[in-house]
Amino acid sequence: MPEKVALILFLFLIFMMGACIGSFYNVITMRVPIKESFTKGRSHCPKCKHDLSALDLVPFFSWIFLRGKCRYCKEKISFRYPLMELVGGLTALFSVWKLGVTPNALLLFYIISVLVTLSIIDQETMEIPNGFHLAIFIAAIFSIWFGPTFGLIEVSLLDRAIGFLVVSLPMYILAVITGGFGGGDIKLMAAAGLLLGWKATVCAFFVGVFSAAFYCIYILVYALIAVVKKTAPSFKEGMANAMKMPFAFGPYLSFGIVVSYLYSTQIISFYLGMFLK
Repeated sequence: MPEKVALILFLFLIFMMGACIGSFYNVITMRVPIKESFTKGRSHCPKCKHDLSALDLVPFFSWIFLRGKCRYCKEKISFRYPLMELVGGLTALFSVWKLGVTPNALLLFYIISVLVTLSIIDQETMEIPNGFHLAIFIAAIFSIWFGPTFGLIEVSLLDRAIGFLVVSLPMYILAVITGGFGGGDIKLMAAAGLLLGWKATVCAFFVGVFSAAFYCIYILVYALIAVVKKTAPSFKEGMANAMKMPFAFGPYLSFGIVVSYLYSTQIISFYLGMFLK
């Protein structure tokens, strides 16, 4: 029984530490797009600008106890705040569950945190600030220091060097010819290549493209609904309107990077196994 209590307390501590970082996700995603420092200044209510006390900043639980409202002006607090704190806490628990209490678990948590924050900003602004590419590059340096990437396979320096170019260079060429990719996406895959090595980077790209296909399905459904509701005279017109909707590729690439970081060995083995049998 004492062991179970100790385990529960340990997991709760891990969750709360992750939730604190999740709270920091909110600070970054709110301040970076408007060029405001996320390292200076106290947290405050975005509505009344009142500085928040320590009791207002307990991750996840403050939002519950305050019933989703500011203590001072009673304005509704966006559900985004506790959601990001929950994401941070669950990410911390997942990292420890996957890799134990190890430096690689800390690295995994860091990488997912960077990519989650990057994805939110890209989705909202259609831009990926350069600081996030640097953050992934730093993760690559630490992965070399810690040893095997994601605790499963060794990634040589040559693999990383090839990975830097294997996806980013073709993306750059296509961007020059067609304008199909943004510079932030290209730099993200270059940094990811240093982290993952070339095989896993190719895997990450294709996972990202495959997951982005669900957005295409959403566009089709959007066009059909527009025709049914008669907000568009034809399916072609509905598709044309849907295609004008902003599309951020960064979140899908980020998803592919995380999946590849954890499971590229299994994915590649499964894929090759379909042709070598």
